[in-house]
Amino acid sequence: MSRSSDAWSSIPLASLAAALPALATLTPPSAQAAQYLSIEQAQKAAFPEADRFEARVLRPTPEQQRALDALAPVRQRGEVRQIEAWAGTQRLGTLYVDDVIGKVEWITYALALGPDGSVRNLEILEYRETHGFEVRTPSWRKQFAGHKADAPLHFGEDIKNISGATLSCSHLTAGVQRLLWLHTQGNRIPR
Repeated sequence: MSRSSDAWSSIPLASLAAALPALATLTPPSAQAAQYLSIEQAQKAAFPEADRFEARVLRPTPEQQRALDALAPVRQRGEVRQIEAWAGTQRLGTLYVDDVIGKVEWITYALALGPDGSVRNLEILEYRETHGFEVRTPSWRKQFAGHKADAPLHFGEDIKNISGATLSCSHLTAGVQRLLWLHTQGNRIPR
């Protein structure tokens, strides 16, 4: 046996076990995915009076994608779920489910719009980043309420930043801006 392997064998196991927590701090943190709401729960939270939901998947054309990128450049997955909420024959509003990149991981969120196109609420459905989960706080999400596509959102002014969550805040703001624009496109977006 070499001298180095003899050195390791002379260290008591209890000492090695005590050193493991310190060694664990040397590795970078991994993303901690947390699912807060399902799509069905987000639908009911946004439109509790609804008796049915009609869903479709929107796939912007290349021209629409260029317009979205010019409006608010943020990486999205490319498909958006659009869910119309109904109570009998009355349309209550629309829920959009989308993903934007945080820093390196996807954030899945739902944006509820009233029949007039104004933001009712924003919910974080799934957050996968190690930092920035504060975007889920009601006070931060409440800043979007009432906004419409005709009044662009300005990150840092209309929507305040959270220290340590800058990319998540700015990318969610851009994602909301894009969804508001998509909503104005109505049925012009292919399924």
